[in-house]
Amino acid sequence: MSDYTELMGELLELGVNANPAFPFTTCILDSSGQILVTACNACHISPLYTAEGLALHLLSSEFDCHQKQSLTLITISEPDDLSLMAIFWARCRGIHINEIIYGVSRADLKKIWTEDPSQSLDENLKRYPDDFRKSLTIHGQILAKECCEAFEEGKAMFDRGDDPVRSMDIDQYWMTGDWLIDDWEEEIGQ
Repeated sequence: MSDYTELMGELLELGVNANPAFPFTTCILDSSGQILVTACNACHISPLYTAEGLALHLLSSEFDCHQKQSLTLITISEPDDLSLMAIFWARCRGIHINEIIYGVSRADLKKIWTEDPSQSLDENLKRYPDDFRKSLTIHGQILAKECCEAFEEGKAMFDRGDDPVRSMDIDQYWMTGDWLIDDWEEEIGQ
């Protein structure tokens, strides 16, 4: 496994800027490590637009993935039930997520958002076919403390009623392409 600490930090910053009360953010990488898509939580627009669901939707509509092409999903929180279902059904479109890397665990999120009915990935995966379960590699707790702190701040903001006005323009919550390479190229050109 590569060291995804820097990328996790960048995703966390994107999530806090896009949706500070609910800073869920995800990106999907190809086998060479290039970022294909990035998405932030937009469930205020549609309950189906979790960060993972929106990233998979964008990937299926913007890219022609080859069957069994290895893809890595990086997300600042352990994927919930809906997100795991989206990963499972994305296989029907040839999108083969074979590695999941996450920040804060579902158990730690449940301490913050106590009404969250989601289960851990390990528990959730028990309901899926063996070939799907065995095809996934899962790594967690990357910048877990920092991710947890962002969710604690978001929950406090929500509880105070300070949840900011968010755009209803879905284009504000996703992007294609490797924005880290773009940033690096801009720095070189200066």
